[in-house]
Amino acid sequence: MYNIAEIDLKALQNNIKIIRSMTENIEKTEKTKLLAIVKANAYGHGIVGISKELEKLNVDALGVATVEEGVKIREADIKTPIVVLFQHFRNESEYVCNYNLTPIISNAECLDDYDKFLKKHDKKLKLYIKVDTGLNRMGAKPKEVLNLAKKVLSYNTLELEGINTHYAASDMFDDASKEFTENQIKVFSEVLNNLKTNGIKINNAHTANSAALLYYKNAYFDMVRAGIVLYGYTEKLHDFGFKPILNLKSRVVLVRKIKKNETVSYGMTWKANKDTNIAVIPIGYADGMSRKLSNNWEVKIKGKYYPIVGKICMDIMMADIGNEDNIKENDDVLVFGDDDRINANTMANKIGTISHEVLVRIGERVKRVYKN
Repeated sequence: MYNIAEIDLKALQNNIKIIRSMTENIEKTEKTKLLAIVKANAYGHGIVGISKELEKLNVDALGVATVEEGVKIREADIKTPIVVLFQHFRNESEYVCNYNLTPIISNAECLDDYDKFLKKHDKKLKLYIKVDTGLNRMGAKPKEVLNLAKKVLSYNTLELEGINTHYAASDMFDDASKEFTENQIKVFSEVLNNLKTNGIKINNAHTANSAALLYYKNAYFDMVRAGIVLYGYTEKLHDFGFKPILNLKSRVVLVRKIKKNETVSYGMTWKANKDTNIAVIPIGYADGMSRKLSNNWEVKIKGKYYPIVGKICMDIMMADIGNEDNIKENDDVLVFGDDDRINANTMANKIGTISHEVLVRIGERVKRVYKN
């Protein structure tokens, strides 16, 4: 393979250590648990490989977006609790029960389906209720939560493990966003207290995504949900000591001479202003390199940065290496990673998105390689 996502497991361990130090440095009677998010192929890092490492690191649960993701890592012999973060379809209820996944529900629609399977196989299922405190995607409205919790507990086969919510603006720092987030925390706390007042025990209340983990300690409750910070990214690279764990690498497949005024790639968007050399790199938008990076990115070869020139193609992109004569076929190319200039944050800024999207777009043709 000439395109690899090289993943540093020691950096992952470092990031977990930082998260645990944050949650341990607050006054609480019980240890704050860690739900590690591995949805979307572990943010592009490889869901099975990352889940296995996180299990070794003794995280309390793994978070997936879909039942299919949960089944995949359970079939990889993962024993850690697996929480399905988003509403699943009713016809997936049997898989939830059979693979011992922990669903988060917004209503009572799947409860009979769970119960039917569980009675047949003499099993029990733990689940969460999602509370909609303002994001307005999924979840029961605050006034509906108590009755839904009572409905769950009316089944002998079901256990209410906890409740959760998700923030709309915890990563934004203007006054309106901070006020909105604090109000979400307030609403969630009121729901939690109402359940406790009515004698309903909650083992795990969790609300803190990565941003809330960093900036809202009053959002920790029983458990935090670490997503992008696991993989080393915050709004500003290296804030808090987090380290990007992935380096996307390719190799030079060809070096060719380009004469002054010749153009490169589709649409003739780049013209050489002097005689130069082009390094052809076999990675393109099928592998996650946005076409918006055409003439708008650089790569690192042998410790130096070289600009990407011409339109990025499905499978190939080109770098202007000038008159360098020491760059040859098979030389390693850093496309982005743990680098101050070329990382997922700086790439996201170039194309108007966030580091999450840059990472999850790394294609299937890129082999994930795990290193200690």
